[in-house]
Amino acid sequence: MEVLHPVWLILFFPLIVLLRVWQLPSRLLLALRFAVLSLILLSMCGFAVKLRMQASTVVVVADRSRSMPLDSESRHKEAIDLIQASKASDSNLAVVSFGRTAAIEQSPQSGKFAGFVSEIHDDASDLNGAIETALALIPQDSPGRVLLLSDGGWTGKDPSAAAAAQAATRSIALDYRLTQRDSTNDIVITHVDAPHVVAPGESFMLAAWISSPIQDEVSFEFMRGNQRLASGKRKVPSGLSRLVFRDKATQPGTHQYAVRIAGTETDPVPENNTAKVLVGIHGPRPILHITTTSNSALARLLQAGGLNVKTASPSACWWSLDELSGYSAVLVENVLADKIGLYGMENLAVWVKETGAGFMMTGGKHAFGPGGYFKSPLEPIMPVSMELRREHRKLSLAIVVAMDRSGSMSMPVSGGRTKMSLANLATAEVLDMLSPMDEFGVVAVDSSPHIIANLSSVENSTHVRSKILRISPGGGGIFVYEALFTASKMLLNAEAGTRHIILFADAADSEEPGQYRKLLEKCRTANITVSVVGLGTATDVDAELLRDIARRGEGRCFFTRNAEELPRLFAQDTFVVARSTFVDEPVEVRATGGMVTLTGKQHHIPYPIGGYNLCYIRPDAILAAVTEDEYKAPVVAAWQAEVGRVLCYTGEADGDYTGTIAGWKGVGDFLASLVRWTAGDSGNLPGEMLLTQKVKNGINVVELHLNPERQGEPFRGLPSATVLRGIVGQKPTVAETKLSWTSADSLAVDIPIHGSETVLATVEISGTGHYSLPPICLPYSPEFNLATAESGLETMERLAQATDGKTRINFSAIWDDLPRQPRLLALKPWLLIAALILLLVEILERRTGLISMRRGWRKAGTKTQRILRKDRSADQSVASPAPPATQAEPEEPTKPQTLPEQERMIDALSRARKRASGRTQSER
Repeated sequence: MEVLHPVWLILFFPLIVLLRVWQLPSRLLLALRFAVLSLILLSMCGFAVKLRMQASTVVVVADRSRSMPLDSESRHKEAIDLIQASKASDSNLAVVSFGRTAAIEQSPQSGKFAGFVSEIHDDASDLNGAIETALALIPQDSPGRVLLLSDGGWTGKDPSAAAAAQAATRSIALDYRLTQRDSTNDIVITHVDAPHVVAPGESFMLAAWISSPIQDEVSFEFMRGNQRLASGKRKVPSGLSRLVFRDKATQPGTHQYAVRIAGTETDPVPENNTAKVLVGIHGPRPILHITTTSNSALARLLQAGGLNVKTASPSACWWSLDELSGYSAVLVENVLADKIGLYGMENLAVWVKETGAGFMMTGGKHAFGPGGYFKSPLEPIMPVSMELRREHRKLSLAIVVAMDRSGSMSMPVSGGRTKMSLANLATAEVLDMLSPMDEFGVVAVDSSPHIIANLSSVENSTHVRSKILRISPGGGGIFVYEALFTASKMLLNAEAGTRHIILFADAADSEEPGQYRKLLEKCRTANITVSVVGLGTATDVDAELLRDIARRGEGRCFFTRNAEELPRLFAQDTFVVARSTFVDEPVEVRATGGMVTLTGKQHHIPYPIGGYNLCYIRPDAILAAVTEDEYKAPVVAAWQAEVGRVLCYTGEADGDYTGTIAGWKGVGDFLASLVRWTAGDSGNLPGEMLLTQKVKNGINVVELHLNPERQGEPFRGLPSATVLRGIVGQKPTVAETKLSWTSADSLAVDIPIHGSETVLATVEISGTGHYSLPPICLPYSPEFNLATAESGLETMERLAQATDGKTRINFSAIWDDLPRQPRLLALKPWLLIAALILLLVEILERRTGLISMRRGWRKAGTKTQRILRKDRSADQSVASPAPPATQAEPEEPTKPQTLPEQERMIDALSRARKRASGRTQSER
């Protein structure tokens, strides 16, 4: 038993005196009152019961950023295993890893650490956030210790200020083991000085600052995009020096410059030998025209119409934010979605929606639905939809999905899902696209076929869908021949005229093809086509087999490494097989009133188009031209996709199905006006405002300057900035933040730049519009900044000194340095609950006397009771008759009580009433 606050015991003696003075009617009430006050007093003293020692917790914080040595993860794992082996049974071990973000690899537990699996974005080092995450894993008032396995480098908040203070407040020590990459003789480009924005035709300089530990000779290369502007060799002294380059701004847009150097010796950190910088050029930006034809007639028509058009093939584009920001709009002319890729389509869609840029697509057999844009990231921003409408389908379809359920399908992917679960969703997507006129079946294959759903009409789709979603991985690889044989056998009895197989297989684990060539020949005779969706790349070991199956099956072949693309690819193949949505017959076109809205004049289209993609107008879209056939389908449709402009021309602009409209004299003006609307205005700020940005310490400061002589504010609410963050090969992210006043004439917002990402800011000023700034990036990831062993060591030592930590040489001894604190169970809540219960009992007794009557606990001979008993006995003695006399004479009748006797009774009752009244007042 422990008493945490014994000073309150001094009140015990005043309590005794108080109860002696404070008299109560009965001993029971006195005992209850004493018990209540005593329990309250004991709770104030902090009585607690000492239990066994608290379980201690050690949290290992492992740095997994790019600045660490290549074998750092294996070193971290070895250290954690040593700590785990020396852990007591009542202690817990947790693991946190960090890069740009911190992730809990293992919560506090006694189990063995399995390894690092979390995505932490290794292009930054948020050491402060990692320490805060580790501290949150240690229970309050419990002994704990944090071990930092890091090089001491950090980005974001300084851990010496925030995290160290939090650890010191909780008496949690921060130990460390310094693990650094060798930076001896590291020659590095520290930074590049260049203007963010220049005018067209303006000459400017770029200066690359180089830090060399010794006097050395370096080779250098200066690039604008893919064009080499300068190269050579230069001697550099020990310390800082600079290389100066010149260039002249050409067409408006954004240009990426890169400086590369190489010393004579092997550089331990080659990543900081290449630095890039983005330079924006003022003026109307060109339009990017994407086409697969070498000499596009559409490009010539647009240039003749006065438009600044740059033509490129889809393979020549990186589709990054810094590349897209150099254009006002992108025009895609009859190009397959696969040529642009998932990453390109995601960046295009976000860039249009958030920056106010434009996007236009023209029709053809490689565009819209047939081109693979159904269910793609670009479809939601288009003013036309590409769904399969039953009323426009003339033929029924029988389709069987042969799914790979081999052991490789159990591998996890992003979002906590597996390859199998995404394949299940893709198969369910096929089912959802079909109608009751179609037939559908599913077979799952590993080393043998497992029929999940027999081929039947699509009626009870809910039941079949639930069975599909429950398919689980099996073992081994997929037996290709078994899959094709079972699927084709199911289709032989199909009633539909169109019969199709979708074979889904792992491109690196497809086995036992058997006599697939003969089988596919029989399938062709039976009018059965086969498409293949391969999970992997076109260079995987079994990719050629899958391509050959699709070629012999007269179907399509898709490859993807991203399992999240499977639903789109399954749906795309089903879309093409179910119905060709390209109408290849000439059709008259009629312009509507929406044409004036887009082009400013009513174009009369005198010639028919040779074909078009059958799509459907979306609600709220502008319909500018429509076909005169049975479908009344949109030919020109446009709308605003958030702040961007999107236009669809479903006819083929240049090709076999352009039609006689190509001979129309006004076709160039017609198409140019559509592209001109898509590109929009230049969007210059009003004269009294200026928008600037500047990078300082890894933070892009966007500032809006106002005219000091303005009359009132030019906007109704605070301007906001939409920030796009993009990394090559990854889906961009979007965030919005408000600008705040920094002075009477300026507003600003700070936008941190992380690692190798490109940041593109668009400022929205209410009542004025949206204004996009040139993209900004860092020269390279801050993980590769010039660092010394001393700088990282200083950071770790500061953290350790602030929290009584130390450098950790022997990992196993960390458990011995933990404080062994006993665990105390506070009795205060239980004492107060008991006091409350006794207080209620006391109130019950005072009001009703119920307990006294039941137990006979009356205070023997209280004054009132004695008086009443005395008066009662006296009255009885007076009133009782005398014994009868022995004389024979008759007695006279007894006389009534005299007046003095009645007064005596009244007096006794009066005294009892006064005493009762006094007792009641004292209780109050």
